[in-house]
Amino acid sequence: MNTFTPLKIGSVELPNRLMMAPVKTGFGTPDGKSTYRHEAYYRRRAEGGVGAIIVEPCYIDQLGKEHPRQLGISEYDHLEGLRRLVSAIHDGGGLAVAHLNHAGRAAKPKVTGAAPEAPSEVTCPMTGATPVAMTEERIKQIALEFGGAARRAAEAGFDAIELQFGLGYLVAQFLSTHTNLRKDLYGGNRENRYRFASEILVEVGRQNHNKLPVIARISASEQVTDGLEIGDSIRLVRFLEEHGVTAVHVASGSICDTAPWYFQHMRLPNGKNLEWAGLIKKETTLPVIVAGRMGDPAVIRRALNEELVDAVALGRPLVADPDLPVKMIRHRDEDVMQCGGCLQGCFARVRSGEGLGCIVNPRAGYEADQIPASEKPKTVVVIGGGPGGMQAALSAHQRGHRVVLFEKGHLGGQANLSWLPPGKAMMKRPLDSLKHLVEDSNLDLRTSHSATVSDILAEHPDVTIVATGATPVVPSIPGLDHPLTGEEVLLKKARAGRRVLIIGGGMVGLETAEFLLNEKRQITVVELLEDVARDMVPITRKLTLQNLKKGGIEILTRSEVTRLEGKKVYVTTEGTEQLLGEFDSVVVAIGTRSVNELEVLLKKEGLEVRVIGDAREPRQIYDAVKEGHDVAVGI
Repeated sequence: MNTFTPLKIGSVELPNRLMMAPVKTGFGTPDGKSTYRHEAYYRRRAEGGVGAIIVEPCYIDQLGKEHPRQLGISEYDHLEGLRRLVSAIHDGGGLAVAHLNHAGRAAKPKVTGAAPEAPSEVTCPMTGATPVAMTEERIKQIALEFGGAARRAAEAGFDAIELQFGLGYLVAQFLSTHTNLRKDLYGGNRENRYRFASEILVEVGRQNHNKLPVIARISASEQVTDGLEIGDSIRLVRFLEEHGVTAVHVASGSICDTAPWYFQHMRLPNGKNLEWAGLIKKETTLPVIVAGRMGDPAVIRRALNEELVDAVALGRPLVADPDLPVKMIRHRDEDVMQCGGCLQGCFARVRSGEGLGCIVNPRAGYEADQIPASEKPKTVVVIGGGPGGMQAALSAHQRGHRVVLFEKGHLGGQANLSWLPPGKAMMKRPLDSLKHLVEDSNLDLRTSHSATVSDILAEHPDVTIVATGATPVVPSIPGLDHPLTGEEVLLKKARAGRRVLIIGGGMVGLETAEFLLNEKRQITVVELLEDVARDMVPITRKLTLQNLKKGGIEILTRSEVTRLEGKKVYVTTEGTEQLLGEFDSVVVAIGTRSVNELEVLLKKEGLEVRVIGDAREPRQIYDAVKEGHDVAVGI
């Protein structure tokens, strides 16, 4: 088989073997209704050539809700919006799959207004909430509600249904001895633990009149003690096959217990989900779909050509580049904008309530905004080739403007550091993709060129965009002479000694500490605030701190380096100064300050100037890229 041969799932035929995995967007209304933002977002993914779209999780009961703006399918009031959403997917050329879920102990009390419900009172570490054990009556009611949701999915026009039977959600909580401690008909031996799943499948078939094919999403391994492992998953697939399920969708992890596996964090070993899915495929006649960091076209082709699986589901890769399928069809794999698995634009923004975005796709979540070609093309000069500057240049160029991009060094700016710390190698992919787009365009690119005012004036720009980034701040501390910076260490422009003090416990400080840990250094981190790594995505922060603790790195919070005497470093903690010890090297990582000398000079020459990214205010890559795009669109 290859990627673009049809795939039969029950009564439905997919035009190709690429599907979109369910990814939360946070675009819904507080009462669970779909919005026009949803329609534009999903239509755009369908237009990109994916065979079928598994829509983000739809809650089947209010108590199973995870997010304040999660889509609902629990009542008929949700149908009107869902019909429009399905029509948008069909208009784009794709099939639509309804993903039905009850979060169980992973439901959030602040969202539902009540304690979560689950098979047993086992606390969810992710939320900190302890659920209420469900009564047998309530269990049967939820099985009926899954059936009702399936009926509504059919009425909304969906082409298939996917049931969430994995990833640590309610059904998986019944299946696993880690979360199911019951002694009644729904706990204990495997037959009892499968009873809830069996009742759901019966109700879904009955109320759906067996019209729509049913896919089950499962975790190949939950990666938690006493949790479900690959052997359990193979037995579950056999059970599902016997009960009329038409395909299985393989992921891994548990939302409550093993979030890095659930979110397929960039630190994890690559290819495990594909390996597990391949083992499952050998034990079933059902089509097997795999998801989890499968965005590399070469990996997709190998998985399907070698028949390791029957289909590949892509979540974040289609957020980053909705045209991934059509680019593969046209054998333009090198043009795919790769996802780096950072979770900064997707997970972090959904979690904060801002709604899904992407660090390398500023259109993600804003597909409804029309961006016509410029009626009066202008000359746009961009100073700085970091992510923000590159995106500004690309967006201006795509609108038809003449663009000149100056970069004093190499394209990438500070983002060239992003993939150097341990566990962040995947971040090179989106950066290289962005560089490729710039280099492959016919905009006027001038690297290794520090633009002067004269250079800029010579281009007669209508608009100049300053994207000159930021530079590390070096604190004024008595005795601190010629310290190293995190940038110098990561780029190996300077070599640290055996004992290293790092001033600053933010993302750069901790990433530098982890980098030096791999070089067998003894490291102490001093942070002024009461906590470290506040600027990290929570999952990344947790994994980084675990690794630092394992490596024996000392971290002092609410402390300030007050003076140095040679190698001796003095620290003040809660008003008391003490000798911290002797250090061979000091690395400063307390933040950055904007570099923006050009703005005033250019405005004196009467030029129209826009300042973006870190040159405006040091922030994240997402902010720089979105700002660069928005400024260019406004020209």
